[in-house]
Amino acid sequence: MMKPFPSTVEWIFLDLDNTLWDFDANANEALKELYRRHNLHLHSDYHVDQFVALYQDVNAAYWKRYERGEVSKEVLRTARFTDTFDAMGVPAALQPANVWQEYLDICPLMTQMMPQALEALQVMSQRYNVALLTNGFEATQQTKIRCSGIAPLIQFMVTSESLGVAKPSEAFFTQALSMACCEANQAVYLGDTWDTDVVGGLQAGIFTYWYRRGQVHREESHALYGGVVDDLMAFAHL
Repeated sequence: MMKPFPSTVEWIFLDLDNTLWDFDANANEALKELYRRHNLHLHSDYHVDQFVALYQDVNAAYWKRYERGEVSKEVLRTARFTDTFDAMGVPAALQPANVWQEYLDICPLMTQMMPQALEALQVMSQRYNVALLTNGFEATQQTKIRCSGIAPLIQFMVTSESLGVAKPSEAFFTQALSMACCEANQAVYLGDTWDTDVVGGLQAGIFTYWYRRGQVHREESHALYGGVVDDLMAFAHL
């Protein structure tokens, strides 16, 4: 059950990847294109779906390390591919050079959105100020929102790269509130990743909702927890 927005709310803060922009679907298509482009089937026994699954696991582990400040963005961008190729048994001499840049060029151009995301965002932007809060690279995320057509519907977007700090750090949310010129009680936040989005939003004193998108249900008794969102349009009409 979703709680209604507090009466003081003027801003809706939204995560981008897998909340509005379908990161999983778009990334999968980009990775499949890279697999075909570089004929990876000639250098490994991994078929395309195994390659995608392996990369996803390696990438997720690197993002957690990045969010904890353990690796730089440069390491994240490159090592997630070299580690994947190493695990596939692709010899170093046959690993495609600069494939990480190819991925960053291809993926943001994809335009698959989460169900009813664009329509829900249109409704939200008519009633509230909307900003995007995302752990990602500035140029990459800007390309995503431009190509998917959502840039005109938001007031601003903040990325972990531009702020120099990542969610769930309270400093990330504090800086976002400062950019919006509002207090924590004047905003609500919606994101799909529990440890990054929900925990981060609640720690920052923001009324926070969880976009479940099929994940295992969790219980949370925090007074500022707005509940589970399964339908973006229903959230837009709260």
